[in-house]
Order: sequence, then C-alpha cells, then structure tokens
Amino acid sequence: MLYLGLFVFFAAVIVFSGRKLSMYGDAIGDIKGLEKSWVGVILLASITSLPELITSISATLMGNPDMAVSNIFGSNLFNIFIIFILDIFVVKKFSFSSSISHKNFVTAFFSILLTIIFLIGYAVSNMNILQINIASILIFITYFVSIKLIYTYEHEYMVEILVEEEESEVEKTTFTYKEAKLGFLRSSLIVVLSGVSLSFLGDKIAVTPIFGISLGESFVGVILLALATSLPELTVSIHAVRIGSYNMAAGNILGSNVFNVLIIFFTDLFYTKGPIYDKLGDFHIITACFSMLILLCFMVGILFNKKKVKYDSFVIGIVYLVSMYILYIKR
Repeated sequence: MLYLGLFVFFAAVIVFSGRKLSMYGDAIGDIKGLEKSWVGVILLASITSLPELITSISATLMGNPDMAVSNIFGSNLFNIFIIFILDIFVVKKFSFSSSISHKNFVTAFFSILLTIIFLIGYAVSNMNILQINIASILIFITYFVSIKLIYTYEHEYMVEILVEEEESEVEKTTFTYKEAKLGFLRSSLIVVLSGVSLSFLGDKIAVTPIFGISLGESFVGVILLALATSLPELTVSIHAVRIGSYNMAAGNILGSNVFNVLIIFFTDLFYTKGPIYDKLGDFHIITACFSMLILLCFMVGILFNKKKVKYDSFVIGIVYLVSMYILYIKR
C-alpha cells in the first residue's frame, strides 16, 4: 500500500505541475504572438502529454516495454473518456460534442492513422532499420506531416476561437516572458521527475499483489499510469470548457492522442534489446483497437451536432468500462 500511496502523491504533483505547464505555455504563446491554433492544438497538447512521454521512456529504460506501450494507448483511451466526464460533471444544458466543429475530424483522423501504422508495425515486426521498426520511423514522419496539415487546415477556424476567447472571461497573462519561461522550465522539471517516479512505482505495483491480486505490467500501464499521466489533459479540458472554449478542449484531447502515438518512436529508439514490437503481445493490439473504437464513437457524436441528449458520451463511457474489463481479463 505504501507504493500505491506514493503513486497517488506523484500523480497529484503531475496534476498541479501539468496545469502550471499549460498556464506558462499559453502565456509564452501570448507574449511571443503565437497563434492560438498552435498553442491549443499543438503546443498545449504536447505540453499536457509530457508526462506520458517521460513515463513511457522511463519504463522503457527500466526494461518494461509492456508498461510503456500500455501507458500510451491507455492514455488515449482515457483522453476520450474525458468527454464522458465533461458531459456528466461540467457541461449541463447540452452535449459537449454538439459544440465541436467538424474540423476536429482532421486531428482525429491522424490519431487513427498513426495507430494503424503501429498495428502494421506489430504485424510486420521484422522490418527494421538499425533495430528500429520501420513503422516507428513512419510514425515519426507522419506526426510532423500531420501537425503541419492540422495547423494549415485549422488556421482560419482558430481565428474564430481567438475571438471567442476574447469575448469570454479569460484572464490575460500577467507574466513577463522571463517569468513564463522560468516557470515553464521549472514545471517541466517537476513533471519529468514525477514521471520517472511514477514509472518506478508502477513497476513495483505491477509485481506486488494488492489484496492478493497481481495486476501485471501491461494492466498497470493501461490503468494507473495512463490515468495519472492523463490528469493534465483532464485539468486543462475542464478549464477550457468552463471558459466556453469547447474546441480548444477538443483540440487538446485529440492533439494529445496524436502526440501520444509519436511516443512509440521514442520507446523504440530507447529500447536497447531490439525493436520494441518484438516484445509486445496481443494485449497491446486490443488496447490500440479500443483506443480507435472509442475515438470513432466521439467522431460519430460530432456529426449529430444539433442534439441535446448525450448518447455518444454514454456510449464512450460504456466502451471505456468494457475495454477496462476485457483488458483486466487479458492482463
């Protein structure tokens, strides 16, 4: 129980520091004149995904590739589950997806595309370049192509979001550039150290029975690590919804999913015992497929943007719970 208590403590640290990261990152964007499309969809999503990056790399260096990859797709599952949380506890009079632009499909599409590339890499795991699977290299290239296309496609739309935020009760930054930069670096360091600690504690929890039940590395990654490292996305999304910036919240969630799949490239790069795909089992295929299924549920919900009943959110909640049960059985 000591490990579990420490895990909760460092998860709370990541929540606090992740929120600070977002605040300082947004302040830097305002001061330097970066467009909100870049700050929200790309920069903000990358910042809130920093815990996933550090935790997965740490798990890889500790020799736990199962935990590293489970954290990635477990985080993607939980990120979409955030829609359910927002609809039930934050958004009251209408559904979250009814306020989201169809242009978010672009980011969602690339999240699915990158996941499919991962699945292809698993199927043809013998195609390697310098011990790195060719699929990991394609993921790396596709990610940077995707952020360029996302930025270009959403440029015009994000101007509308900027106007929307200016009309809402959003506080303007009171930081100087030096304060924002130092605060960003300080919060980043705390997230890095907390992410390494979570990996170490997750490894201990995986091999330590809790009430006589051994969870295993894969399930710890898909539940505990994924939940802890996705808390910054949850915090930032709730804040965005409360100020009325629904598309910024969706951009943060979907952008984080795209960035998370990029982490596979780094786990493959840092794994010294050969391509990481060779060490993965069917558990990760199931997790990746569920991450695409739950995202598709959200995309279908966006299509019916005139509705008030939150059918899609309830389906998302059911898919998440069913996936967790199946993954617990398969652990």
